[in-house]
Amino acid sequence: MLTSAEATFIVETQVVTFPSLTLDCGVTLMNVDVAYETYGTLNTDRSNAILVLHAFSGDAHAAGISKETGQPGWWSPMIGPGLAFDTDRHFVISSNVLGGCRGTTGPGSIDPATGERYAMRFPVITVSDMVRLQKMLIEHLGIERLLAVTGGSMGGMQALEWAVAFPESVAAAIPIAATARHSAQQIAFNEVGRQAIMADPDWNEGNYYDAKPPARGLAVARMVGHITYMSDASMRDKFGRRLRDKDAFGFDFSVDFEVESYLRHRSSQFVNRFDANSYLYITKAMDYFDLSAGHASLASAFDQTRARFLVLSFTSDWLYPTYQSLETVSALRSRNIDVAFCELPSTYGHDAFLVETKEQSEMIAGFLESVHRDVTTSPKSASAHDVQVEISARRDYAMIAELIEPGSRVLDLGCGEGELLAWLREHKRVDTQGVEIDSNKVRRAIARGVSVYQSDIEQGLADYPDATFDFIILSQTLQEMRYPLRVLREMLRVGRHAIITFPNFGHWTTRLAHLSTGRAPRTKLFPYDWYESPNLHFLTVHDFVSLCDEQNWVIERQIFVRKNHEARLLPNLLAEVAVFSIRISR
Repeated sequence: MLTSAEATFIVETQVVTFPSLTLDCGVTLMNVDVAYETYGTLNTDRSNAILVLHAFSGDAHAAGISKETGQPGWWSPMIGPGLAFDTDRHFVISSNVLGGCRGTTGPGSIDPATGERYAMRFPVITVSDMVRLQKMLIEHLGIERLLAVTGGSMGGMQALEWAVAFPESVAAAIPIAATARHSAQQIAFNEVGRQAIMADPDWNEGNYYDAKPPARGLAVARMVGHITYMSDASMRDKFGRRLRDKDAFGFDFSVDFEVESYLRHRSSQFVNRFDANSYLYITKAMDYFDLSAGHASLASAFDQTRARFLVLSFTSDWLYPTYQSLETVSALRSRNIDVAFCELPSTYGHDAFLVETKEQSEMIAGFLESVHRDVTTSPKSASAHDVQVEISARRDYAMIAELIEPGSRVLDLGCGEGELLAWLREHKRVDTQGVEIDSNKVRRAIARGVSVYQSDIEQGLADYPDATFDFIILSQTLQEMRYPLRVLREMLRVGRHAIITFPNFGHWTTRLAHLSTGRAPRTKLFPYDWYESPNLHFLTVHDFVSLCDEQNWVIERQIFVRKNHEARLLPNLLAEVAVFSIRISR
């Protein structure tokens, strides 16, 4: 059933045939078919194309209503007019992967050399082979450079391969719930599925196309897969220990529990639409995938990459856990590549990338708008006025903005919802990135088009090489750091200049409150009880100046704010907020 957010346009799958494709294994396939669908209209300069890549068991039908089956696409809530991948603005392409069974050449296809189905004579393929075939499709459509390439799970793996293999052909990549290489556990689950298929007598060494297919083995393989796609929480909420159409155990091996019924039902559906041999080939390709292969490290694999990245993961995804996305993000950051990252809260497990579409949509739409702006160098976005209002309300922000040089490279630590970075990008044309720990703020910042990395600030700079940025900002956050000196040193390692703002604990109202009550002060500047205050350190203007002297740091500028205006007289007593620009002594 369609939701209100899903597009209802009718779409027809198309097929194009290419004369040949040389594979990583050395074999050349002849007369290779590719099934694909398109949504939206390609613009005159062919700059608005987005390639959407499906997961393991998906196909080319990503959106709209299939003319052949009447079914909605697997990502219909994300692709269509006004949706994340807005077909009023973008031309979206989706194709079935090499080795598949939904229109693209695979083991169930006819071998032109013999006139018979390939079966297990089909050569072993890789994710790189899949992507090279996709590149041929994109060139066939007359597109030299994609605005973005995206996908979840195996689709995300292909998106990463695109950015590495064809760096000049991709402006942005959005890998979701993906990995740069399979872990031992991921390979193990795939091997269980393969063994279940090959242990079925009906598999017959892959030669079952004119006979009974290995339905039992494929069904078991799919059951294993479904278990890994869900989470304990989602299975508990969906099924619990509820019985299926009975009040008591049957004391036999028929279906007792709802979860058993679900697995059997879903596996029977899968058997009717998927080829067992394709299961073998595609899972093997996923297991072979290693983006770092042939390179000194994963980071060096991105040396030629030119794309911007938005990397998304989900808290309950234990099949493709967040640490794997963070490995990719860390490698990108070490190469000074623009990357935004957010871990979205979800109980749906690996399936979250298909289910949590609302949570992904705002970020993806904002990210694509920002990429489009970079590609077309168009004027300021419609949100610039709103950002201007937010900046003008913060005098310290305005003073920070004065210190930033146009065209510089800026990192904002604890960037919140990205208001300052958005203003700097729009008005000073700076290259901006941010670090923020709150996932909700990260989502809103990315929706603004700001590249924000979700992380703890105190651990958020280790991946960056020395002198990566011109300016690093730490606004109203230093007092909340557990190890402020360590953070400041890292800022001055990674940036040429560090801009720090903090509330001045030496302000007269704070002194008076402490003196008059004899208790931890609670004032307008520090409106918390001691037991719930986020502040761990209560520094003054004089404290910070003394620290700079001790560390031999040069204070380039110091600005003090009182009632949203600059204060020059007795700053340690009268200033509410201090703004310092510092650098290492040369």
